[in-house]
Amino acid sequence: RAASMLGPAPKPFQNKTLHVSGISPMVDETLLSEIFGAFGELLSCRITRDAAGVHGYCDFSDYTSASTALAALNGREVLGSQLGVGWHVQSSGVKEDTTGHITVFVGNIGDAIDEYTLFEAFAQYNCSDSRVIRGDDGRCLGYGFITIRTQDDANAAVTAMDGQRLMGRPLRVSLARTPRLSEPTTSSSRPPDPPPSNDLNVVARQATDTNCTVHVGNLIGTESEETLRKAFEEFGTIDNIRVPGKNFGFVAYTTHMAAAAAIAAKNGLTPPGFTRPVRCTWASERRNAEQQQGGAAGGPPPPGLPPPPMPGYGGYPPPPMPHGQL
Repeated sequence: RAASMLGPAPKPFQNKTLHVSGISPMVDETLLSEIFGAFGELLSCRITRDAAGVHGYCDFSDYTSASTALAALNGREVLGSQLGVGWHVQSSGVKEDTTGHITVFVGNIGDAIDEYTLFEAFAQYNCSDSRVIRGDDGRCLGYGFITIRTQDDANAAVTAMDGQRLMGRPLRVSLARTPRLSEPTTSSSRPPDPPPSNDLNVVARQATDTNCTVHVGNLIGTESEETLRKAFEEFGTIDNIRVPGKNFGFVAYTTHMAAAAAIAAKNGLTPPGFTRPVRCTWASERRNAEQQQGGAAGGPPPPGLPPPPMPGYGGYPPPPMPHGQL
């Protein structure tokens, strides 16, 4: 697991704040502080309520304690409700410019690795983004990329992480040949994504008029179909929503232009109820056809579509808590 790969001492810029979703109405700030405080010193712990639901924020004094709490508590049931724990990513609503960032290649990763797990493993090296490369079926192709803000931090990540094990497999880490993570990548079964744009007309021309489906990536596994609906319903009538994997989903609209508007407006932003910026692109034409045949959201998945895995830990149950059952 990523939590076992702490590497060198944390740096001042490291994320030390966790976002908590799935909080039971019976849990107040005092109890939440007791639960998370078992893993290290808490600087603050608060619970907020808004239209998107109930959210908790636990700010630790150090990265190691926060990372340990995340690994132990994500997916843990507390008073009848399953917690979703992830890094709290603050967003100003403007996507970070990664033009000058350094891209690091990470190879030999397994199917259980998603963007969230990969980002966590490299979080102490000043990461700005992560991406796992998948085929059209959503399965990992065995490699991914991390963007890091400075050359020194990228060099440190390569030196420290090459050969380290992530979920039992030794990583192959090196500086990538491509200058930017955001550049299109190719696979044997999926064409490269079009370059991102906030121009509605440009986005609309990137897919055929029959494509009405948005691929929503960079999820962490706690987002539900209802979460996606609330984030994307403002752009038009939604035909159906699918979350077949823990790090991606599909939103199918009734019109092509509604889907284009959603991609242009939401790509790179962190909508309410999400903990990281979403990556919005056109779904493949084959996937779009499957979505149109899949019926309304909440119905059975299309033929051949596996059920969603258990949230967190690559589909496996979370490990026992070090301080006993809650």
